[in-house]
Formats: sequence, C-alpha cells, structure tokens
Amino acid sequence: MYVLSSGIFFGSIAVLYFLIMIPIQYSYISGLKERMKQTGLAQSELYEKMSFEEEQAHFSLQGNLFNLPSAIVASLIYKLRHR
Repeated sequence: MYVLSSGIFFGSIAVLYFLIMIPIQYSYISGLKERMKQTGLAQSELYEKMSFEEEQAHFSLQGNLFNLPSAIVASLIYKLRHR
C-alpha cells in the first residue's frame, strides 16, 4: 500500500512539473526564434555567438532530461501555431 501511494505521489509531481514547464519552454523557444529572425542568423550561428551564461541557461533549460517531454510538446505547439 505504501509503495503504491508513494508511486502515485511522485507520478503526480512529475506530471505537475511537466505541465508547468510547457509554457516556460514555449516562451523560451518563441524568444529564440524571434531572436533568430531579428539577427538573421541560423540556429547554429546563434548558438556559437551566445555568451557563456546564455549557453549554460540554454543547456539547463533545453538539455535537461527532465525537461525533454515538455520541450517536445512546446516545440510541437510552436510549430502548429506558426505554420
């Protein structure tokens, strides 16, 4: 009984984290795309010109395994809205 209730508890925390991170990821992706439009740089060129702090923030937001599902959903939402 204890194992089941702790599993439900941690599962609900994971789902809550996933749902909270979707708008954060979406705003980050849309800001990055807007910056690419303003500068006229390709994505790889934009990453090369990022400062160390920006690279670390990008890696922590986009490269974290826990953020991967919400990043995928946010990316799909962005692509659907900006066809």
